[in-house]
Amino acid sequence: MRTIASLDHQSRWSVLRRLGNSTIAKATIAVPLVGYLLLFNGEIVKFLSLHTDFCRPASCGPSLRLLLLYLGCCLIAVGAALYGLKCPALIKKYDSAAAFFEAEKVYFCQPRNLDYLLKLIKLGTEAEPLARNSSNFNYDGEGRNVDPNSLADPMGELYRLLNVSHPEIRLIALISYCVGILILLVPTAMTFVQVIVAFDWGRTAL
Repeated sequence: MRTIASLDHQSRWSVLRRLGNSTIAKATIAVPLVGYLLLFNGEIVKFLSLHTDFCRPASCGPSLRLLLLYLGCCLIAVGAALYGLKCPALIKKYDSAAAFFEAEKVYFCQPRNLDYLLKLIKLGTEAEPLARNSSNFNYDGEGRNVDPNSLADPMGELYRLLNVSHPEIRLIALISYCVGILILLVPTAMTFVQVIVAFDWGRTAL
């Protein structure tokens, strides 16, 4: 149970946004196509096979490190694509319920905007119903004057419901990120070990 709860927490959109909003993660979306054109294009491999400075004619092709780099970036690209497509815009914009509350509380004090907020909590968003047992928040009167501080609960509830939406997709995105990063660490470690082994420690001046 603890493992399931931990996975659910680590896969929440507010956690995934740390990587999903980064420029590096967004850039990896282009890696599968660009990598295919550069690594697996027959004309490029044929060109390289004619130049022994690049590779041996008998076994010209991408190295293991390059393949691992490509695979790792592809997996991160999968996570970034899922995040970009399914993460609610509100979570992409605000990293916490507190940040959402501070930035938007005055806006939701207006009666029409408050009705819209309560409707989102009760019925869901354009993507899917948020919850069957969502909390009820009652603000009576058409011309009501709402204390901004009283909106902390409904705004926090909306953020929470959006944060845990699409659980299966969140889990797939988390796994893609984690496995992709682990694969990227392999060529990094290989290069590090090669540099350490090849370095001439005896000639290094202290």
